[in-house]
Amino acid sequence: MTQRLYKILKEMRTYYFITRTDIEVDGVKDFVFLSNNGKLVYGDAFRQELIRLLKGYNKDARYKIEHLTPHMLRHTGCTRNAENGMDLKILQYLMGHKSSKITNDVYNHVTQERAVKEVLKTAKNQQKQA
Repeated sequence: MTQRLYKILKEMRTYYFITRTDIEVDGVKDFVFLSNNGKLVYGDAFRQELIRLLKGYNKDARYKIEHLTPHMLRHTGCTRNAENGMDLKILQYLMGHKSSKITNDVYNHVTQERAVKEVLKTAKNQQKQA
């Protein structure tokens, strides 16, 4: 998760969710999504909230989003981190995959635009070294 996204989600929490710092799961604290009664928000509740937000967005949006799931957000986030050059082992760790092969094969997509960008970046680095 980028710092910008974390800041946005934390700001959302200030307005929409109760802040509690006493909850800890596997050594992790300071959760972004808590329910109105201050408990952790689990997958089904998050999915329902995402559907509610999507319906509100689609009501006035020029380009409608037909389907969106938490897993799609996870997949997109991982793919964008891979596209931006995040170390594969770090990405594997963040995604909780046992093998970096899973992370690489499922989330690390190669597009022509990305390939051109990487070739230009490599050429630029080689020029700096010369």
